Amino acid sequence: MTRAALLVAVLAACSRGAPAPSTPTTTAPTRATAPAGAVGGDGTVVGTAHPLVVEAAARDGAWIVICQARADTDGDGEIAVHVGHHGDTYGDALRPYLVRGAGDGEPIDSLVGYTRDGRWLVALRAGALSLFDARAGTWTELTGADVRDDGVPLGPHRAASLARAGDRLTYFRDDETIVVRELSTGSESIVKVPGARLWRVEVEPLGHWALVYAIRTDSDKDGKLTWPSIHTSLSDRDCRGPIMSYSTGSWRGDKPDELWLDLATATIATARAPGLPTEPDAEEPELGTREGRPVLAVDRAGRVLIGPGDDRRGIPTGPLRWVNP
Repeated sequence: MTRAALLVAVLAACSRGAPAPSTPTTTAPTRATAPAGAVGGDGTVVGTAHPLVVEAAARDGAWIVICQARADTDGDGEIAVHVGHHGDTYGDALRPYLVRGAGDGEPIDSLVGYTRDGRWLVALRAGALSLFDARAGTWTELTGADVRDDGVPLGPHRAASLARAGDRLTYFRDDETIVVRELSTGSESIVKVPGARLWRVEVEPLGHWALVYAIRTDSDKDGKLTWPSIHTSLSDRDCRGPIMSYSTGSWRGDKPDELWLDLATATIATARAPGLPTEPDAEEPELGTREGRPVLAVDRAGRVLIGPGDDRRGIPTGPLRWVNP
């Protein structure tokens, strides 16, 4: 299931109540171990010779976000990642990296989101929310952004939401403040929701409207406004391994109100304007396969980046390689 689909499940479940738990099964953990030495970035490889998970890739290969364990963080004398049944990993720590085309990449804290064409990417970087312009190759820190996480692993990080096929993103300044940013110009508008504790914003794909989830009522009667959380066996969202299955239990916290944000005028409404077309987030067509593995990207020279595959049991060892078609 994609991250977008998982987020839909989260928000729908908040309105319905707790989802029905699935029945987990137990399998023996598997692991990926790095061979001695590492492969450097020579323009044809992505990452190093260590256990590797692909988080996302621009279709033209301008950037690839990978997770790798490159150090013996548990001190057992080897670099190895063990994989549990619900996507959890243990052993040496996987860390995310943004790779610009090829090479070892630069460390980031967490991938938050990106536009469908790969031009824009949002990530947590050195503890701050930052916007990457793949065309210019530059980072812009979104100063003052609220980077608190809600701990719900079923969807992406709450810090920002991008229009997948549009020119806008939103991020939070505090519990009552949303910032709407025009990606192409960098101009920003401030939206206030007084008396609320803002939880999440979900920007529609074309960037005209966004659904705002605002906690305004102490529905669980605990004397405070609390973001929803859920009991689940699913692992943390970042650098997650292959998922065989997971279970979910009851929701906790307060039930959010659903408000609509007109992104063009930066105003809050109780309903989306009538008569406007819906904006389905159509998936881009697959780029095909090679040697039984998915093609992640195709660069201007026609080279293809081959994915590591997913046998749903373990984590393969990198690096990824650019190859001629």
